[in-house]
Amino acid sequence: MTLSSIRYHRRGLTSVFLAILLASTLLTALGVLLESGRNGGIAPVRYAGADVIVGASQELPAYRTPGSSSTKPPVPFSERAGLPDATVATVAAIPGVDRAIADVTIPLTTSAQREVDAHGWSSAALAPYELTSGRAPRGADEVVLDDSFGLKPGSGIQLAYGGVAQNYRVSGNYAVSGTSHDAAQGEKPGDATPAVFFSDAHAEQLWPHHGTVATIGVIAKPGTDAGSLASTIAEKVPGVTTYTGMARGELESFDSFGARARITELSGSFMGVSLMIALVVVASTLSLSTAGRRREFAMLRAIGTHGLQIHAIVAREVLVVAGAAALLGTVPGFLLAGFLKDQFVQAHVIPADFALSYSPIPALTAAAISLATALGAAAIAARRSAKIAPVDALRESATEERGLGKGRAVTGVLLLALGLAASALPLVFSGLLGLTAAAAASLLNIVAVALLGPWIVGLALRIVGPFLRIGRSGAAMLARASARANTRRLASAIVPLALAITFASVQLFLPTTISAEASQQTVKGVSSDYLVTSAAGISPELAGKVATVPGVTAVNPVVRSTALVDTPLVEEVSSYSLQGIDPAALEYTLDLGVKSGSLTRLSEPNTVAVSSDTAAVTGAVVGQPLAVGQPLKLHLGDGTAMTATVVAVYSRGLGFGDLTMAASTVRPHTTTALDDYLLVSTTSAAHTSAASALRSLGLVVQPRDAITAAGGDARDSQSWINIVALAVIFGYIALSVINTLVMATAERRREFTLLRLIGASNRQVQRMTFIESVLIGGIAAVAGTLAAIPPLFGIAVGVSGQPIPTIQPVVYLVIIAATVLLGLVSIAIPTRSALAARYN
Repeated sequence: MTLSSIRYHRRGLTSVFLAILLASTLLTALGVLLESGRNGGIAPVRYAGADVIVGASQELPAYRTPGSSSTKPPVPFSERAGLPDATVATVAAIPGVDRAIADVTIPLTTSAQREVDAHGWSSAALAPYELTSGRAPRGADEVVLDDSFGLKPGSGIQLAYGGVAQNYRVSGNYAVSGTSHDAAQGEKPGDATPAVFFSDAHAEQLWPHHGTVATIGVIAKPGTDAGSLASTIAEKVPGVTTYTGMARGELESFDSFGARARITELSGSFMGVSLMIALVVVASTLSLSTAGRRREFAMLRAIGTHGLQIHAIVAREVLVVAGAAALLGTVPGFLLAGFLKDQFVQAHVIPADFALSYSPIPALTAAAISLATALGAAAIAARRSAKIAPVDALRESATEERGLGKGRAVTGVLLLALGLAASALPLVFSGLLGLTAAAAASLLNIVAVALLGPWIVGLALRIVGPFLRIGRSGAAMLARASARANTRRLASAIVPLALAITFASVQLFLPTTISAEASQQTVKGVSSDYLVTSAAGISPELAGKVATVPGVTAVNPVVRSTALVDTPLVEEVSSYSLQGIDPAALEYTLDLGVKSGSLTRLSEPNTVAVSSDTAAVTGAVVGQPLAVGQPLKLHLGDGTAMTATVVAVYSRGLGFGDLTMAASTVRPHTTTALDDYLLVSTTSAAHTSAASALRSLGLVVQPRDAITAAGGDARDSQSWINIVALAVIFGYIALSVINTLVMATAERRREFTLLRLIGASNRQVQRMTFIESVLIGGIAAVAGTLAAIPPLFGIAVGVSGQPIPTIQPVVYLVIIAATVLLGLVSIAIPTRSALAARYN
């Protein structure tokens, strides 16, 4: 019986099938990414020959904030944490260890600005690499290269650390050994960043973190199990973390470490939004499908069918249709996961060699969520038909129910009020919390629009009704009458379109608003003449040479990193952008907009300056901002814990970072121990000559407005992720809208037949549906825009203090035009098809 009913109602249920299939596809893809955050990773390349890699802990362990019962996940450090070099001997003494080899990584550039990583020759055994020609490096001026450089033994090459160049002679060439057990299994080491090898003594001399090593590679004795050996090392050597299998690859380049945490965070937030949108779309589709069967359910109620039986009929049909769709949707979901992974790579969120983890778990979970969503939406959609009295059911089978249920109306108004309140939170809470709340308000607003849709349509018709009567066009009169009689049908079509506009507007214009304010702060805050950079950072030695250039009056070395700080307002440890500067050079180079305190005190030990936004959320007591003289507990980029005294609060945090310390304090706790750039001021007379002298040192000299705001790279990555998320979700919404509108129009065959019987022509019917589609597009544009305006205004206030977001008019018009065009086409084509099938 259920299958017969499905065949009879195949048009409406086909739309339900497609809606669930698309939802399952999207959720499967995000599930794969989410699982990859735990089981995926980077195949070892340079460490492929090591059984165990030993390193310091590279993350703040899982923690529990005071008064909280939930445990927070570990937080990765932004810089590499090293191990004392004495640890090498300790690890070597563990039973089962054949060799323990220290490794360090030194970033260099060639004369052609090609980036390479230098290591000591002994660490070549960890790949393993072997010499194919020449000999191992011995002196401080010798280096071993691979064939990609095109240089043979005896050739010369210039390599620079921090912009300070040194000439080397090639003593040999290396290649991958064919004896690696991992290589035999198909792993072929081939670094994304080429490796060069110095003598161990010269590598130690260049390594900026003296007394430490980056990692220790362990080669086990024959017959020793790597997992058991790793456990023994972790147990007997304090302060170390061991890595085996796929996890070894995360430590080869520290840029790769934390990739799993980043992909977990992004896919998790992405999934939350997608699930909310899928719920709205599926509920809208099922509501429309169920509404098209009012007459059938009215007859069933009239002959004595119980309300629970109506629910059972709908549930069984949805269970069959949605179950099949949910399972089938998992197949393209795996393909979509690969596409999303490529976009994350392009956004520099994860490395290109990050391997996704494919298993049945994401697919089964996505199918279960999709099915549960469909059954829940079906229960809501069938609620009216199941509870209505038989007499009322027969009366309403010919026309729609005009009013809204009390529960639906109250819920819609309540969500709208909550959305407006959340949009205003940046007025109360500055910084990330206020911005996050304002962005989330858009979803509350659009759900409220979905619930109050028939009211909104009715209000819109009262506004545009007089215009439809102008000229007494038959098509316009029919469109007005049809719209007034079927507000729920129009609302079902409007909600997905409005959702697309709201989501696109907030996703695109939130980052533009933040970036515009950050750029403005940097322009106002930099008072130096030049921004001086180098390909792979600038060493303090080179910065000292810059200070001696004739005409240079001030040099301010800037180091950028991040710090982890306890944020009582959200009860978690959060990452904050950190910059290191020279307090003595501030007067002529940098203005952070100090509101209280003095930045010159940063020359004192254990001191920090905080932005006003950061001060608002890091105070020891919620609602009381951090003030000058108070302590701030934090972890520097490499995890080093410290308690610093706040000596200043400044306003230009978006432009220059949430926290500011002395460069001499920050630099030793970064991976490279190099400055990111120099702010250089000169005398007016030596303006040009000083720039030429700086270029002769191999530096890149740019005007001061070329500086990027602190966190600019992260915002660029986030903007790309937002665009990808928008493209995927907008595509999902677009397909769902087409699906919904085609179904809604196809269900109107009886209405079109009646119009023809009373004398309406095909042309008038087509004009009527065209006017309806214009109404749908127009109301969706207005509703979607109005739902996006409060969050965007709140974001603008939280960022700049002014309620004017940075909106790109052309982009906004494209969003509106694409959405409206989607509605027009989705109604016009099935209308023409329905009329042609009936009358030709």
